[in-house]
Amino acid sequence: MTGVAITIILLAMAVSWIIRGLLLRQLRDRFPDEFAALGYPSRRQLASMLPRYQELHIRYWKYIWGGKGFLVNDKLVSSLAGAALLADVALAIGAIVLLWSAGK
Repeated sequence: MTGVAITIILLAMAVSWIIRGLLLRQLRDRFPDEFAALGYPSRRQLASMLPRYQELHIRYWKYIWGGKGFLVNDKLVSSLAGAALLADVALAIGAIVLLWSAGK
């Protein structure tokens, strides 16, 4: 069970990283106003855990979890935002399963 949880976590992290890059590129190219509202983040900045990028992380997650990605009249952006939400949920489920199996 632990191996399955670790696999879910790693796959969810990889998918989230790919989707985040695609979503940022679509917003930068097609919707510059939406991209500006996020603070012009790059994929590298959002992958970093440095405290100076904390505000960019917060803006990105508010954008995704606040549903603003679904308000853009573009199916691709909405699909990528939904996929980002699903990847986050899968990551959370993997973490819960890992903690549950470790507690046994």
